[in-house]
Amino acid sequence: MATRTRQTLTVSGTERRYRIGAVDVQERAAPLTWRLVSPRVAARVSGTPVSLDAAGAQLQGVTPVRARLDFILRAGDTLSVYGRRGSTPRTLNSVEASALGAAGTSVLDLSSLSMGLASQVGVRGKWSLPAGSVVFGVSAAAERDLPPPATGVVFWQGTTVRGGASVTGFVGEQTLTVSADVSSSQADSLGGRNQFPGGGALLLGASSNGAVNEAGTVWFSGDMFYVRPFGNDRNDQPTRLIPQGSFGGVSGLLLLESGALTWTPTVSLLRESSAASVTTVQQGTLPSRTSLRGSAWSVTAGLSVDLPLGASVTVSPEVGAVTGTVSSSLAQTSGRILGRRGRVVNVTNTSAFHDAVRGWWGGLSLSVRY
Repeated sequence: MATRTRQTLTVSGTERRYRIGAVDVQERAAPLTWRLVSPRVAARVSGTPVSLDAAGAQLQGVTPVRARLDFILRAGDTLSVYGRRGSTPRTLNSVEASALGAAGTSVLDLSSLSMGLASQVGVRGKWSLPAGSVVFGVSAAAERDLPPPATGVVFWQGTTVRGGASVTGFVGEQTLTVSADVSSSQADSLGGRNQFPGGGALLLGASSNGAVNEAGTVWFSGDMFYVRPFGNDRNDQPTRLIPQGSFGGVSGLLLLESGALTWTPTVSLLRESSAASVTTVQQGTLPSRTSLRGSAWSVTAGLSVDLPLGASVTVSPEVGAVTGTVSSSLAQTSGRILGRRGRVVNVTNTSAFHDAVRGWWGGLSLSVRY
């Protein structure tokens, strides 16, 4: 718990350039964050103007402006009220959706992936239960996405409920936590405009953080997670492929104090896989089945340094690079009638690609504490 009230205003600028196969992706983002921490209340407001250019298609706007207010009931117990304003634009036209489709993979860091989200309000409670040398945690949350506009492509989850549990222990100076979280959402397909395929997700996670040396000048923080959706076989979008699958990764960072400077090297590995299939029947023809499978992975490494300018201002430049692959295969099976006897033969046509991912990013942030 904080001992006094502090506020921090952070303004950043980030340039990202990736190449996915033959597709060039360029993104410029300018995140803005305000934070307040006090002994009993914490608050945060953030938003990001963003510009994306991918495969000749452009997308410009502002990611959802998010606000969160935490009431600290006692150490380890928190009641949170939060919300977000829908992105600008609220829905995506065909050109904007194409830009996201050309660049969109969860293994790449892109602020633009938050575009097309609806407004949301939510409440969450978290309680800690100490038991000897470990601390058990439980959490529950309810969220509601506000109805989106009547046109355009959106990602709308409707009503979501969440529940989670965690166990925290201590090994020397390291704090170790394992957790599990389950969510379930109910939302309409909006006549095929909704990119959310229904169902819920299971999230498993583990993390470690703490000092590495006795002087406290080297800190380590590590994290690993695995997300698996379930119940996402929506049957009210019979002609649309929305791939879903697992997503996981591991990451780690060091905080290295050197005089007045703090260096932060980071590394992460991300992996996702997805699949979808749909069967269509046109009048007077035989059924046709289309299946789509995809996978991607990436390794990223970055380095930032905090440069204090006096007691209240910090400038932090950052650079990084990423490598990986994105692959996908599409198979379409349809029946054909051969011969006079009308014998039906299934014919499958396939296509696939396996593209390398390369890229870099650079950024600069300015933080003011008061």
